[in-house]
Amino acid sequence: MHLEELGLAADEGAVYEMLVGLPSAAVEQVRDEVGLPGERTSAALSSLVARGLVVCSADGHRYAAAPPTVTLGAELAADRERLQRAEVAVARLAETYRMATADRAQRDLVEIVEGTESIRTRYLQLQLSARRTIDILSAGDPRAVTPADSAEVTAIARDVTVRAVIDQGFLREPGAADHVAQSLADGVRVRTVAEVPYKLILCDGSVAMLPLHGREGDVDPAVVLRGGLAHVARELFEQVWDRGRPYQEQPHDGVDPVDAHILRLLLAGLTDTAVAGQVQLSARTVQRRLQALMAKAEATTRLQLGWYARHHDWV
Repeated sequence: MHLEELGLAADEGAVYEMLVGLPSAAVEQVRDEVGLPGERTSAALSSLVARGLVVCSADGHRYAAAPPTVTLGAELAADRERLQRAEVAVARLAETYRMATADRAQRDLVEIVEGTESIRTRYLQLQLSARRTIDILSAGDPRAVTPADSAEVTAIARDVTVRAVIDQGFLREPGAADHVAQSLADGVRVRTVAEVPYKLILCDGSVAMLPLHGREGDVDPAVVLRGGLAHVARELFEQVWDRGRPYQEQPHDGVDPVDAHILRLLLAGLTDTAVAGQVQLSARTVQRRLQALMAKAEATTRLQLGWYARHHDWV
């Protein structure tokens, strides 16, 4: 039990819980059962008697718990009243704050975030605040927000659905393939496109964050959008998601995992050199493995190999 939440001290809660299970008990019995020193036992009993939670016999030697539904029910009712009064006070303060400035409505819809650390912090806050969905467009050349700045696992643990579209620039970043593999293992749904129009995070379809000036410049100020403006961002994400290719982690049983990894990266549009960097092999080795896959698929071109791999569940 958590009787401390009803205002009882730890000693008082322990003594009351013990007495509830007995018709009555002497001070010595209470002391022995609860394991408290005599002075603390007596102090707890006196406090409980004063609050009406425990009654003392006429001879002053035995104590019994008053009915919990009567005594603690009153405490609960008082707590509910205090909570209701607090909720009313918070609502009143929120309304006062909302009306404090004339441009409050505009600032509720558009928020500008400046500075690398502020952008990174706001990005994480949005992920942690999501209740249903997180949708992400990821591009290469990370500046303010990197793949490490992610709370996807925490969100998924709360049954939040996470979707991510990554582009070729993202997959060229060092360690990107390993990051994507970990995201897939965590439960993120991933698709690839040649290039995403903007870096974007969209939470619950109602709050979006994206660079203020697009893909140019250094660390852009970011803009956080709500309401109808966020709905525009949602439509943008859905269009990019619909044209993306699923990035699947589990290959066909008959295909070596490294070969499947190479094929996924090629289908995402990476060059042989970029693929080699991601799988930590030489470009010549990557090409030899591709030649072996083409022979296995009886393909004479890489286009045919890609078609065969897709239709035979190699990737």
